[in-house]
Amino acid sequence: MNRASTPSHAAGEALRRRVLADPSIGILSLLAIASIVMSIVEPTFATEGNVTNIVNTMMTVSFLAIGMTVVLIAGGLDLSVGAVMGLCAGVAANLLTQGLSMPVAFAGALAVGAGIGLANGLLITKLGIPDFIATLAMMGIAGGVLLYWTAGVPILGYMNQTYYYIGGLTRIAGPITFPMILVVVIAVAVGLLLGRTRFGMMFYAVGSSPTGALHAGVRVDRVKIAAYVVSGLMAAVAGIHIAGRTTTVPPLIGNGYEITAIAAAVIGGASLTGGKGHVFGALVGALTLTMTRNIINLTGVESSWQAVVTGLVLILAVAANQAWTVLRARSRTKALAKGSAATSPPLASRTSRVHHPSPTPDDGVGSDAPAAERRPETIA
Repeated sequence: MNRASTPSHAAGEALRRRVLADPSIGILSLLAIASIVMSIVEPTFATEGNVTNIVNTMMTVSFLAIGMTVVLIAGGLDLSVGAVMGLCAGVAANLLTQGLSMPVAFAGALAVGAGIGLANGLLITKLGIPDFIATLAMMGIAGGVLLYWTAGVPILGYMNQTYYYIGGLTRIAGPITFPMILVVVIAVAVGLLLGRTRFGMMFYAVGSSPTGALHAGVRVDRVKIAAYVVSGLMAAVAGIHIAGRTTTVPPLIGNGYEITAIAAAVIGGASLTGGKGHVFGALVGALTLTMTRNIINLTGVESSWQAVVTGLVLILAVAANQAWTVLRARSRTKALAKGSAATSPPLASRTSRVHHPSPTPDDGVGSDAPAAERRPETIA
């Protein structure tokens, strides 16, 4: 039996193709190498306390990255997520200080996030404002509202025992915290929406070709609006989480998180041109950025260099994604070439099937020659 036809070899080829199809594998490989090196250089890195700290810290970025990935898949860009996160954190904290219940406070924050996402979508689709301009303006509005509202004074005095669980400061069981469970639930739900539903496929269609999607009957405006609403909701979830984790809401709490969210989504394989990305990649991107900052802190790098190192890691991670894409393309090309060679008949058998008219014995003209050129038969 040919080795290529054995079940084990076929299963191995299927696994290899599946691995190469996921650009996040390249980033995970880099993270594994970095973890091994850091465990040797700095033993503190591999301790349970530090690993738990990394996972808990990445939750805020993970929520934002999931929403940003949905927007990028649909061909958009949301620069307002950091400011919206801060504003929603302020809304939740302020409502709690007013004596309202936690469900009401959180519902208010989610409503604000969804409302801002809806406003972004309407500005972009109905008024034709470019997504960069619309969300940049919304970033200024949301950040300015929080700054004016708080008068530059952090919001305090809203924490309670339940909020310590929601913020991840109190563990549920062992190293497991509530934000860990929540991010898994949201990631699975959004992943199933994008990959297993007709509506989810529309996000990819709109991001790949809005005109083609429109001709296919997809309501492009509604899909884009939905993407920005999802991003606003995820920013609100991140705001609720960060308010519980920091136990205070300063007026500039969301500054810089929009760049972090975009970087995490892009590192995870999302494309700024749309039509590409997945939720698992967003989590990998969030983990990459969080690990980078943790390594910077452990190695004692000056804070002035942290942004430089983060930028270099972003470039390296994107380069790894591109390299993985090239490997995937080469693997696919080789697989197609092998398949063509296996299904194509040998040259001799192909040439044997070519029709060659046979000449007649008497005049040498083929039987397919025109009737005028054929010699009439002699009737005995």
